[in-house]
Amino acid sequence: MKTTICGLALLLLMIPTLFFDELAHGYETLDDCLQRTLGTARDDMTIGELRRFCQGQLLPAEVAPPEEPPGQQNKILQQNTPSTIEKKLAEEAKTGDLLYTLTPHRRNYLMPIAYNSSPNKSVYKGTAEEDFNPDNFEAKFQVSLKYKLIDDLFDKDLDFYLAYTNLSYWQAYSSNPSSVLRDTNHEPEAWLQFNTNWDLLGIKSRIIQIGAWHQSNGKGEPLSRSWNRLYANFIFEKDNLVFGIKPWYRLPEDNKHDDNPDIKKYYGYGELSGFYKWHEHNLSFMLRNNLRSSENKGAIELGWTFPMYKKIKGYVQYFNGYGQSILDYNSSANTIGIGIALSDLY
Repeated sequence: MKTTICGLALLLLMIPTLFFDELAHGYETLDDCLQRTLGTARDDMTIGELRRFCQGQLLPAEVAPPEEPPGQQNKILQQNTPSTIEKKLAEEAKTGDLLYTLTPHRRNYLMPIAYNSSPNKSVYKGTAEEDFNPDNFEAKFQVSLKYKLIDDLFDKDLDFYLAYTNLSYWQAYSSNPSSVLRDTNHEPEAWLQFNTNWDLLGIKSRIIQIGAWHQSNGKGEPLSRSWNRLYANFIFEKDNLVFGIKPWYRLPEDNKHDDNPDIKKYYGYGELSGFYKWHEHNLSFMLRNNLRSSENKGAIELGWTFPMYKKIKGYVQYFNGYGQSILDYNSSANTIGIGIALSDLY
């Protein structure tokens, strides 16, 4: 009797080996066990027996970590969400190697209506255009494109860019026989760009640019204006705010060929600009000042873009101060315009 009981117990312990040539030692999932043991199962084993066997071979489920409180979950989500600048750089990287592709540089826009409360009329006195009397209302548009010429210079995260910006003021509603382009500013640039990720008191340094910048209006004397600058641009980011500090140095010219020797007095020695993203609305600003206690000159530009249709955004721009156009660098303007933006800053 004892021999019979021991034999039955031994038989029960051996049942799995009667059906499998190799005993499984534990699997994470049922499918994993079924796939790995199907080829070694005996022909007389049913599917139900195979499933029950695998269920017994599953490893114990790991204990799930405690759920993070909502505040901590939001913090983790924010850490994993690309920032405004990271999104821009990623989008530019997608098209950077495509043939026949140019990337927007500054904002590209068209303003059918731009109202200047005090257009500069004195600049035309004593010239061939002395009878020209600019209207308060005009159209304004800007085309600005850049191209990454060299990627990862010296095997570093250092890129070389070329860019061109065209800013034009069009007297589209003038009563003169011809609706002329009152002034056009040509601004070619070249710069080295180093992408950074330094953290200082919660503010991230994102981009450093070192470049050369030319600006002129292509007119003949005495309406010709031009100057050349070397600049550094330090771009920072804090949450939805992107801002840049851009000091510059004017390359000197001899007095004989200098169209505007006092231009630094009006443009100053740099500018502070910024961009704030608020839901689908984008707010921007630019500030300049010559930092002189006497004869203090400067300028402010405010912008607001908002969604309209697909990639097209509405755009409102306000400017007050000196240097809106290089022709009027020494004449203060007070302008507000409305139109559409075809590309934004970020």
